[in-house]
Amino acid sequence: MTGLLQLLLLVSVTLGSEPSCPACSKYDYEERMLERIIRMEFAFENVLKENKAVSKTVEQDLTRIKEENERLQAVIYALKDQQEQAERKLVSLMEVVERNQSSTLERILSTSNNTLEQIIADFNNMKEQIATSMVYFHAHYPQTTTTLTTGEVIVYTTVETNKGNGYSSTTGKFTAPARGLYLFFMHTCTLPNKYSYLYLVKEKSVLIASVERDSTYYSCSSSQAFAQLDAGEAVWVQCSIGGSSRQLFENAYHWTTFGGAFIHS
Repeated sequence: MTGLLQLLLLVSVTLGSEPSCPACSKYDYEERMLERIIRMEFAFENVLKENKAVSKTVEQDLTRIKEENERLQAVIYALKDQQEQAERKLVSLMEVVERNQSSTLERILSTSNNTLEQIIADFNNMKEQIATSMVYFHAHYPQTTTTLTTGEVIVYTTVETNKGNGYSSTTGKFTAPARGLYLFFMHTCTLPNKYSYLYLVKEKSVLIASVERDSTYYSCSSSQAFAQLDAGEAVWVQCSIGGSSRQLFENAYHWTTFGGAFIHS
């Protein structure tokens, strides 16, 4: 654009220059004019060359701009694709995290419930063990003291203690409230020259047998036995051999007793 302005300025200067010399010949003027026109042609050619160079430079710049624009468009498309992929991955990751959180929460709840159930079971078991370990009884004063009959269950009517309510002063039998190992004892007293033949019985099975007699004095003897019982099984004392001379005795200093206690589950 600058070269074209220079050319127009040169043409205007050339054409505007009239011969001012009266002595100059017509040929001299034309020669100078021709010389000026030739210089103008050279200048015009230079301007054209410059314009071509500028046009080429502009075309190259436009080509580079177009290529750069295409490259930027490709980058934008690539970034957009990466963004979409990242968004899809994020959504997928959030779904996985949510599933994992739900699964973890379910496991925690399940573990907590199992732990709570185990604690409750242990607590109930502990309560049962504590309650069972407090089972014991002690009773005395037989209901029948004279003329015992064979197979008769000795009913001890005076109950000193009956923790767990296993002993019945009506039947004379102890019924186990829980399964476990128990220790039983019987302390038997008789009058002089009287006998007592007794069994300690578990559900018709004899645990221990005892006989007591003294021809001159009041006498007493004790017997003990262990028994493994299931809940509901019973233990009692019964007369093994009856008769008119089979008698029991009790006073303030001679107790005829029956007792027992739970010792191990």
